Amino acid sequence: MNIKDIKEYTKELNILYVEDDLETIEHVSSILTSLFLTVNIANDGKLGLEAYNNYYNNNDKYYDVVLTDVDMPYVNGIELCKYILISNPSQHIIVISAYNDKEKLQELLSLGVNDFLHKPVKSEIFFKTFEKCGKIVSKKNKISEKLYFVQETNQNLATLLDIVNQVAIISKSDLEGNITFVNDLFCETSKYTEEELIGKKHNIIKHTDMPSEIYKHIWEDITEGKVWRGKLKNKAKDGESYYANANIFPIFDHQENVSQYIAILFLSTEEELRNREFKKKVISQYQESKRSDFKSRKMIDDLQAKLKNIKHYETIAFSLQLEKDEHIKSKKQLKITVQNYIQLEKKYRNYKNEVKVKIDSIIDRNKEENFAKDETFIDIVGEEENNCDVDSKQ
Repeated sequence: MNIKDIKEYTKELNILYVEDDLETIEHVSSILTSLFLTVNIANDGKLGLEAYNNYYNNNDKYYDVVLTDVDMPYVNGIELCKYILISNPSQHIIVISAYNDKEKLQELLSLGVNDFLHKPVKSEIFFKTFEKCGKIVSKKNKISEKLYFVQETNQNLATLLDIVNQVAIISKSDLEGNITFVNDLFCETSKYTEEELIGKKHNIIKHTDMPSEIYKHIWEDITEGKVWRGKLKNKAKDGESYYANANIFPIFDHQENVSQYIAILFLSTEEELRNREFKKKVISQYQESKRSDFKSRKMIDDLQAKLKNIKHYETIAFSLQLEKDEHIKSKKQLKITVQNYIQLEKKYRNYKNEVKVKIDSIIDRNKEENFAKDETFIDIVGEEENNCDVDSKQ
């Protein structure tokens, strides 16, 4: 397996690696670092969830790939995958685990997890998995970038056409050259109605003075994706001639294929002088459109910021719920501990009273015995004194 070939797809990708086993982290992360642009590591599911959302908040995009274990403290791999796929349903996730639980595997696949690696992972399978992953994600990213560019271009073009539409002769045609759209000024200048023009070729307004080679060059340029610019002499329905500076160009779809053609013509006859005021109006409206566009973009940015906050609050709420659950468990355990302490204290007081009673009993018994001994001693002493008195008298 050639690592250089794999890096062609993964070198610009960012990955989040979630694992609680330090030895596994050390081994796998060293391989990931050699493949990916950035590798961020989280030691459990809860930290992984926080890292995932922080990355989005800081970069305005998600990780390209997430690699996670299943059995982890606080938040396990399945719960982590659920939350990530709620936030980003298209997230590419690879699960790695030592357990071969079919039910867990089925649940992960039903969630939308892309790949599953069983520990210990063979080197060949590991690299093949990331090669396939890199191809899919890098291709998806390129398509997204192109789509965004095309959408941005088309949006700008639509804004420009809306402005130019008021002072220019505009028409659109399909890939066969059939007219699909004409603006009001086109109809006004050509003296044809919209119904008479739609579906026809542009030669309906072709003047006999124009050489056929000109139209041949126009067609060759626009079918090759180029823009044709030049002057055209056209003929209106009533036979009147009019001249125009023409800009004819292709429009591309998100796959960069030509989808239609647009022709924008500015009159170069006396009508152009009469329309000068319209051009001034266009400039004014264009500037106003820019201001409106700026305001719209600001509103979009504000809404996106609020959306980020909502997602952030959802993450905080989820984390708080986890901490709340842990607090409830700790509170229950504390209650049990307090009850045990009360029982022990009660037993200790009973034991203490029993001991006191026994000690008092022993003391009382000792007092009685000592008292009896004292009386005996007094009797003996008294008898001895009497004997002494008798002897003295004798």
